[in-house]
Parts: sequence; C-alpha cells; structure tokens
Amino acid sequence: MAGVTNGVSLERVIKRYGETQVIHGVDLEIAEGELCVFVGPSGCGKSTLLRMIAGLEETTDGRIVIAGEDVTRADPSERGVAMVFQTYALYPHMSVAENMGFGLKMTGHPKEEIARRVGEAARVLQLEPYLERKPKALSGGQRQRVAIGRAIVRDPSVFLFDEPLSNLDAELRVEMRVEIAHLHKSMGATMIYVTHDQVEAMTLADKIVVLRAGRVEQVGAPLALYQDPDNRFVAGFIGSPSMNFLDGRAEAGGVAIPALGRTIETAVRPRDGAVTVGLRPEDLTLAAGETLVVDIVENLGSVCHVHCDAGHGTRLVVETRGVNAPRPGARVDVAVDPARVYLFDPQSGARLR
Repeated sequence: MAGVTNGVSLERVIKRYGETQVIHGVDLEIAEGELCVFVGPSGCGKSTLLRMIAGLEETTDGRIVIAGEDVTRADPSERGVAMVFQTYALYPHMSVAENMGFGLKMTGHPKEEIARRVGEAARVLQLEPYLERKPKALSGGQRQRVAIGRAIVRDPSVFLFDEPLSNLDAELRVEMRVEIAHLHKSMGATMIYVTHDQVEAMTLADKIVVLRAGRVEQVGAPLALYQDPDNRFVAGFIGSPSMNFLDGRAEAGGVAIPALGRTIETAVRPRDGAVTVGLRPEDLTLAAGETLVVDIVENLGSVCHVHCDAGHGTRLVVETRGVNAPRPGARVDVAVDPARVYLFDPQSGARLR
C-alpha cells in the first residue's frame, strides 16, 4: 500500500512479545480527516495497535506510514501524533492553562506562541472560564477536555484517543461523545479512537475497524457493518441489543428454525444442512401465539426489550415500541421478515450470501 498524505497507513503490521504474537499482519488505510474507531472486546489488540501507531510499542514487523512518512522506527515525538489517554494525567499543581501548554514549554516554544495556542484550544473546548483553575476544581468532563486541549495545542497530524471516556459516568460519556464529534467536525483532523463500546463506535466513526484476537474482522462505515456484516462475530458485536442467533437447518422449502417452530423462505438459499440464523431484535415483531415464554421485560421508555425463552436453552430478545409490552410469564410468538434474516456457517461463522 502507498502512504496516504496526512493520513495513516498500516502495512502488514505485526506485534510479538517473545514467542507470543498479538497483532497478526494488519493492513489498514485511514484517510486524511477521517475519524476511525478501533472496536472489539477486551484483549483484541486495539490499544496495542494504537500504541504501535503512537510509537509507545515497538513494531515487530511491517510498516507504519503517517502523513506520507515511514515512522515505523521513529521516536514518538517525531511521528506528528498526540495521544489522549483513559486517565487525564494532569499536573495537580498547575493551572488548566499551564497543563495545556506544558508540552510546548518543554519543547522551547515562545511564551506568546504558547499563549496563542492555549487560547485557541480553550475557545474550541469552551475552557476559557477555567484557565486559571487547578484540576481539583474541575469536573471529570472538564478534566478530559483539558487533556484533549493539551493534544490540540501540539497541532499534530493525527489525534489518538485510547478509551478517553471510560472513567466518566453515563451522562458525561454521552456529553463528551457529542463534544468529540463536534471537535472532529470543526477541526477536520485525522483521528483514531479506541473503545470497547460499540455505541461509541457507531455514533462517532466515519470508519469502524472491528478487531478480534489481533486480526481485523471487518472494516467499513458504521451502517455498512450493521446492515452487511461479514461474519457472526461482527454481526453479534455491532448492534445493541445484540443479534439473536438460533440453530437452523436449510432444506428444500427454506430454512427451518426449530425454536420458532417454522420454516422461513429466505433470499439466500444455502445447501441443505445446518446453518446459524441471525435475527436482530428490532427486526422482530411480537405476535399472538404460544411459541415463546416472556422471561424479562426491560422497559427503557421509548422502547422495550422483551427477553423470551424458546426452550432447550434458546433465548430470543425482541425490541418493541410503546407501553403495551407483555408481562413476564406470558406466552407469545414473533413475526419474522424473511428479508431481514441473516445466515451464517455454523463452523466458520462466515456469512452465507
């Protein structure tokens, strides 16, 4: 792959710790101005990959190109990146302005230049009223904005975010998520963002990279991954609540789903044999019948998540709207739209198309 101007290219990137390989030949292009989110479960390698881009982890093999320059063996300070960590790492004895400008001061920038950059970042992040405060006088969200401001003043080619919202409560997470989206829109900067939260990934990203065990499972726009997953792992990881997976069997008349007691004629006609059937909760509709037993009802206000027991250890979640959700213990059925049925190979997990 060729390097992308003011973007990031990873070319067959590998990371080993001794005999243990944790990143397995990752190829990736992140375009200039793109907000790319690395998402996946704990231990999938997303933070390791981010730290390799930053130069905080040595790259065992492959190439990392930032803004057209091969930085694979370059020091972190020479890569044109700025990183925002999960912890704020602010100096408690310094004011907000001093914290934001400290890196520039250490690299010998003139006081006037530091003041100008800090002022611009404070305006963008709405921190101007707090420039003289110490970190202890700030809320968690304000402290995280200071940490982001410290990155902005460096004027990097690429911003790197390593789970920056994980220490905030639920309300602040939503607020800061919106602020980061606004920041990206106003700056037009290249950003790489790591999270285990697929809601953050879906709402923030121009491009999502789904990782599992150090390998890229799929890359694409949020809705593309949601609507057209390549395999069972991506289908189950993207979307909340998660996709339901049921045992099925392809036969002459369609796909038989024993848990639902019916055969569905699907657009995809796999060869006869076992298949895994994927059904998103929002694509199902509760109907009259006695196939399923309602177990738990999660009433979230605008929607309800109805957890049903189909017997033999099979469970199904249905998303409904309105206030007339069935009570636990009620018997129901579900209507299935054949056009919204996903089929997967039960051994490999690959999507059957």
